[in-house]
Order: sequence, then structure tokens, then C-alpha cells
Amino acid sequence: MSGILAVAGVVHLIAPNVFMPAMPPYLPWHLTIIYVTGVLELAAALGLWVPRLRRLTAWCLVAYFVAILPAHVHVAWNGIEMFGIRDPVLLWGRLVFQAVFVAAAYRLTWKEEQR
Repeated sequence: MSGILAVAGVVHLIAPNVFMPAMPPYLPWHLTIIYVTGVLELAAALGLWVPRLRRLTAWCLVAYFVAILPAHVHVAWNGIEMFGIRDPVLLWGRLVFQAVFVAAAYRLTWKEEQR
């Protein structure tokens, strides 16, 4: 998960226009939000490697993945091409990956003895 977050964070920062179509029109400050989410993703990628911060980072990721869900719904609902994907089935399928990310982040919140 850390690797995925790191790559996504870097892409948010160096190519923010890639994410502009995913921004729902009811949100203000699209570019600022894209940059902030990139920084958050990079911070989370690092936080997962720090044992003392891992559980807190994981809880923040659960909230983060739920918070960005409306952008994924916006993309699927409006048939917006993202990363070369324009097939409606695949656009809606991206929502399944959001659920997987929420579940994976939640799993990281467990204490070692719960695993």
C-alpha cells in the first residue's frame, strides 16, 4: 500500500491535471485539493513504515479513502475517462478497488496480536 500511495502522491504533485477531471464541480479549489491529497498520500506512505505511526496512519487512510469516494463516484457516474479507462464497467469497477483500499487500511489498524 505504501508504494501505491507514494506513486499516487508523486503523480498528484507532478501532473495534477491528470486528476482535474475527477474533481466534482461542487468542490472548490480543485488544484489545491489535488496538491494537498498528493502530500497526504506521500505522508501516509511514509507513516506506514514508522511502527509508532502505523496505526494512526492506517486510521487516517480509512478516513481518506472514504473521503475521496465521491470523486470516484463522480467519475463513474459521468463516464469521465481516467488513466485511459473509459469503459463504464471498468470505471464502476474502480469503486471496488476503493473498498479494497478501505479494507486494507482498516486491517492495518489492528494491533499485532490481533493478526
